[in-house]
Amino acid sequence: MSGFQLYNSAGALTIDSTNKSIVASQLKSMGNLSDTGFYQINSAFGNGSTLGFLGDTFFPGDGLRWFQLQVDGKYCFPGSSMYEAGSGQFMLSSNSIGISSGYLDVFDAEGTLIWSAVGASSMPRIMDFFTVPASHDLSTALTLNTTFTNPWICISQCPGNLSDDGSTTGYSGVLIRRNNATSFTLQYVNRNQKSYTQAMGSNGFRIALARFTGY
Repeated sequence: MSGFQLYNSAGALTIDSTNKSIVASQLKSMGNLSDTGFYQINSAFGNGSTLGFLGDTFFPGDGLRWFQLQVDGKYCFPGSSMYEAGSGQFMLSSNSIGISSGYLDVFDAEGTLIWSAVGASSMPRIMDFFTVPASHDLSTALTLNTTFTNPWICISQCPGNLSDDGSTTGYSGVLIRRNNATSFTLQYVNRNQKSYTQAMGSNGFRIALARFTGY
């Protein structure tokens, strides 16, 4: 069918026949990290001595990137591709691969299959958000609880940057620590770059949390 829209119980549009759905393309383990502890990243979670970098080609192409923090007490600086070894796994999502037909097929106006009930098994299902309220300056760490266990965090939505010109180092962005399967603490840190209020104003922001079938 075309000209089709479906909303979830929260009133959010989840299926729209004018837009092709995101599908899961690749589950990836973290692999080896490089330059662990090379940069000092000061936060409520530590000084960066346990943070290392993913490989330069770890994330191929475009698409949404998701990270599942699996170990209590571990944290990451996803916007700068910095993680603690063995702390979790990644899912790379894309809308550029084909969708399998099955049961309920949704087509766009050109007749391209953009959603199916069979294909939905490989799609990220947004179940919750990390919501930083507009009233909170995230330079002060904020603990948030999730409505389901072991969420996949959309790290594509996590601001972060690290710069090094050989003499001066700078960084800014959101760090995330797992306290347990449903509790996470976020903090925005910066050095020689914009503060949270300079970068985000007083708008607040949200980071999507998903579940993938079978993971």
